[in-house]
Amino acid sequence: MTSLTDVYQRRMGAVASRRRVLAGLSLFAIGLGLVAVGVVLATTGIGATLGFGVYGARELAGILAGVGLPATFVGLFVVLPTSRLTRATIAIGASLTVFAVALFTHAYPMQWPGAPAANPALALTTLALYFVGAITTGWCLFVAIATFKTRKSPGGAAEMRITEEGTVRLVEQAGTNMPAVGGVGMFGTDPDGDVPTQTGNASTESTSARQAASDGGSTTIGSAADDGEIIESMPVRGQPDRYCGNCEQFNYVRVDDELEPHCSHHSRYLDDMDACDAWESNSGDQMG
Repeated sequence: MTSLTDVYQRRMGAVASRRRVLAGLSLFAIGLGLVAVGVVLATTGIGATLGFGVYGARELAGILAGVGLPATFVGLFVVLPTSRLTRATIAIGASLTVFAVALFTHAYPMQWPGAPAANPALALTTLALYFVGAITTGWCLFVAIATFKTRKSPGGAAEMRITEEGTVRLVEQAGTNMPAVGGVGMFGTDPDGDVPTQTGNASTESTSARQAASDGGSTTIGSAADDGEIIESMPVRGQPDRYCGNCEQFNYVRVDDELEPHCSHHSRYLDDMDACDAWESNSGDQMG
């Protein structure tokens, strides 16, 4: 059986360590700073104060802002868990933007539109490459954030079975369009009439409410609660399945900034989740 860590890292990426988080935040801050400095150089006269000419200040502003934008996106990707395909797409998009910045450095200002020796085809190619690269990187960022939020709050339908001494109750919940919740296994507002609930102490009254009323044997009238609430009878409380994930000796160990499943009983890393003879439930309930 494939380990849970391998499945998560192959599909979603490794969990970000503190070092990765610091690196991502640093790259994000540097990218924002480069974009801010580029905007200031392009829109104010601070370039002349620093000794740059008009064209020199604009060229430097274009380079700083052009490199800062993909750096900001990549800084966010370093923190978010992403798949290998997403990371490859991010690398392609960021490479396109950097290549476009290099073309801009070659073309500006002598071959840029407005110059005597302008080359409109080169300028159009530069802008198109940067646009495609920025859109690709931005779309991957949107997908990564949306996938991350979906994993944290998947929504959808859920089904829960509550096992008690003698009965199993089925509780269904689909989305958020459900009536008010009145307790575990009871949905809706206060019931009408003498309807037994799961609250309060057990007594002979709740037992007698479920007994059939007879007129001598010819007619039997039963309670409506007998039709749907009790699904099946269970002699004992339900027990969990045996696998390493719910064993008392199971834990995760960080190895090279990645989490690996580890068995404390055998002092080894796990290649699968099949339970051994020394399995012990981490909830305190043991199986024979």
